[in-house]
Amino acid sequence: MRLPLRSRGFTLVEVMTVVAVVGVLALLAIVAYKRWVRTSYMAEATDMVQNIRAAEETFKSEAGAYLNVSSTLDLGYMYPATTPGAFRSTWGGACATCAASWSALAVEPKGMVAFGYAVVAATSGVPGASVTPATNAMATSVNLSALTAPWYVVEAVGDINGDGVFTRILGDSGNNQLIIDREGE
Repeated sequence: MRLPLRSRGFTLVEVMTVVAVVGVLALLAIVAYKRWVRTSYMAEATDMVQNIRAAEETFKSEAGAYLNVSSTLDLGYMYPATTPGAFRSTWGGACATCAASWSALAVEPKGMVAFGYAVVAATSGVPGASVTPATNAMATSVNLSALTAPWYVVEAVGDINGDGVFTRILGDSGNNQLIIDREGE
């Protein structure tokens, strides 16, 4: 009497099922990783804006006025990268577009930064053309003309995924709120 032969492998259906499950798990891992990266960039920007705000208040208590570091809040005037992109920049170098040195505010990030930062301040008047909200969403969310002298406005701008759409975070001396436009773009 012969014993029946048993196959010693996987069927094509079993292999395809395993590949499909691994593919779905890999897709979920990639989505979770991208969300984690985006969240870390946003945390960097909000943390830096809050640190700059605290540094401005400290500077005002010591010098009697806020420090005007940047010429304007426009792209091309950000620090450390004049136009942020899908890269990180080292803090602490020279700033060709700055009205004053960032070292006077004593703001130091923990590492390289993905966003560009700008601060415009004055001892009199209200924010003018140098402080224009970049998008309609920000213009309807913030009332910069309500700021009383002395005032400052700080902005963080970043292009997290390099698609040319900028995430902007705006804070000012008038309140403790942050305005975030196009979060995660």
